[in-house]
Amino acid sequence: MAKKQIEKKTEKKTTVKKAPEPKAKMKTGPAGAEAKKPPSPKKEPPMASAPEAAVAPPSKAPVTPAAPPTPDPRLPAPGTVLQKRDRHGAVRCECSIEESGIRYAGKVFRSLSSAAMAAAKDLGLNNKTQNGFTFWGLSKPPRRTSDPIAALERAWERYHGNVAALVKEGVTDENRSKVVSTIRKHAQVIESLREKIA
Repeated sequence: MAKKQIEKKTEKKTTVKKAPEPKAKMKTGPAGAEAKKPPSPKKEPPMASAPEAAVAPPSKAPVTPAAPPTPDPRLPAPGTVLQKRDRHGAVRCECSIEESGIRYAGKVFRSLSSAAMAAAKDLGLNNKTQNGFTFWGLSKPPRRTSDPIAALERAWERYHGNVAALVKEGVTDENRSKVVSTIRKHAQVIESLREKIA
């Protein structure tokens, strides 16, 4: 008998109680009433993705090298050394003409005028601009004439030539009225000068 009781005791199964699942906390409103739990969002079936468009690799266009700048025909041949001298003949500065530009003080400049500006700065000259051909002695500066009529005629020829070329090639429908008003303004200034002299 005792043996049967022992067997019964050993046959007892141990059961594990599951803890109750915690309930979601309910928010309470201002009056203490429980707020309803928001409905869970509906899961929509995934959309079938459209087939990806084939991406073509970027085409490699042939790169054409830039044409070298054409040298100014007024410049002397490459290898020529230009010197600026003072009134006693002493060399103040010099530059050399090269295929790639004008070399002055170890630096290559694109134009004779830019090399002249660098040299003028080194010499302590305060000019805002420099004519490279005049600075390096390739051309003489224009002398003021003693005859005002001849100077006036030359100034008029330059002005008239520039305006005539602009009117012939540069006037468009968009800028026509501005060109006309500018020429009218110039004519008024010339008329006021005439009235001062008369």
